[in-house]
Amino acid sequence: MKSIALLLAMFACSGAAAQPGNSVSGPAADTVLLSERVEGDYLVRRLQIQSMSDVDYSIRYRISAATLNAALAGNPQALDELNGFVDGLLQDTLKKVTRVVITGYASPDGPVAYNKELAARRANDFKNYLDQKYGFSKKYAVTVHSEADDWKMAHAAIASSSVPDRASVLQIVDGAQAPMAKEQALKRLPGVWSYLAREVLPPMRRVEVMIDYDTSRIVEERTRIQRPAPAPAPAAPAEAYVVVEEDVNGVIVAMPDKGEYRKAMREATHEERHDVKAADRIVKHDSREIGKISRAEAKAAKRIAKKEAKAAKKAARAAKKTTKDLEKMK
Repeated sequence: MKSIALLLAMFACSGAAAQPGNSVSGPAADTVLLSERVEGDYLVRRLQIQSMSDVDYSIRYRISAATLNAALAGNPQALDELNGFVDGLLQDTLKKVTRVVITGYASPDGPVAYNKELAARRANDFKNYLDQKYGFSKKYAVTVHSEADDWKMAHAAIASSSVPDRASVLQIVDGAQAPMAKEQALKRLPGVWSYLAREVLPPMRRVEVMIDYDTSRIVEERTRIQRPAPAPAPAAPAEAYVVVEEDVNGVIVAMPDKGEYRKAMREATHEERHDVKAADRIVKHDSREIGKISRAEAKAAKRIAKKEAKAAKKAARAAKKTTKDLEKMK
């Protein structure tokens, strides 16, 4: 199984503003300042961000075997991931491997001396595999270790498993007995040994590979320099005054008391509002009077028109009668 621990170093100086007379915050502890210059309105820094990362892979081996079986459960995926990482090293020239550690392990079943020798053979077998396929020993610092797990190393796996009579099993593996005595005691428990041989012991027969590599980067940071705006010129104070005397040389003024000045301004404003309201009332009154006169004139004209119409009709009837009387006299 592959696990990747990313320890990316971030720098805290991005966004810092340079101002005349003020110091600019420096790079973080994991960042090296390479150069600094000013380009127009920008402070340009060249920084090296230092960081380290690592990857690790676990490769299984068969019981009592020290020869890699690429098809064993879990190995195809782990080997594919390892191959992908090595291909990435060729493409990313900034990623530099600093150390490769290969550790062989053996499960606790069997004689202790044999398990130690088996663990060492497994570590060297996988080192040879890496050298033959990738030439690791020629390119990087490769270290080989080996370790034969004891029964206490199986405690966590057993505690989280469904092994029969788990409490008794944990009591045995955590006890002070010799390794072979623990193994014999576990074999005497019904169903326990077959479960351990199938579920717990196989993952302990393995080789683990850890690769440390440097992921440092060189970056350029551009920060706009904040320059203080020029202070605005102070405006001349507006002061009230009154004329007390004039002569040919100019005007002599005396500054009134502020309280009296405010009072005079309020009174002037009040009088002005009063005059506006009075004028408005006069305009409204004149408008009403004009309206009354107009309406009276319209009524009078209407009455005269009616009288004239009646007189015209009466004259027409009289003329018609006169005409008839004349016709009768003929």
